[in-house]
Amino acid sequence: MIWRQALIVGTFSLLAVLIEVTLLSRLGIPGATPDLVVVTVVAIALAMGPVQGAVAGFTAGVLLDLAPPGDTLLGVNAVVYVAIGFIAGIAVDPRDRTVPIMMGMTGLATGAAVLLTSGLDTMLGSDRVDWEQVPMLALTSAVYGVILAPGLILLVASVVRKATPEVLVT
Repeated sequence: MIWRQALIVGTFSLLAVLIEVTLLSRLGIPGATPDLVVVTVVAIALAMGPVQGAVAGFTAGVLLDLAPPGDTLLGVNAVVYVAIGFIAGIAVDPRDRTVPIMMGMTGLATGAAVLLTSGLDTMLGSDRVDWEQVPMLALTSAVYGVILAPGLILLVASVVRKATPEVLVT
């Protein structure tokens, strides 16, 4: 059973990082790049629970930290995404998970990811953070997260339901 969960987490994490780095980062849309990785981590956390969400966050964060062009210090994304995956898995009661609540959770998580990553980078001595742009990046990231959320959350929940029916939280 654990290998199915690992396969789901690894596959979705790898695909999200690859799509975000190769496709979404090159779209040239205004504001932040749509954060498909955070949306995927939240979707896994909502479908499988907080521990799997944290594992997905760590996996995706490490992959994103290692993927070129890395613009944060190594490990920052992994730390931020572990927290987001765990909190997203425990924040909403499984009986109250409606589409608007899940979209709101995803929007909050994507906006928080920008703020937390910027804050950690600054605390660790990086001079690459432009704090004048951070509020707009957090807002646009949250909007893109809300737009991406319904389809991806339903896709992840469907795959989890079919592959590991006894693990499903929702």
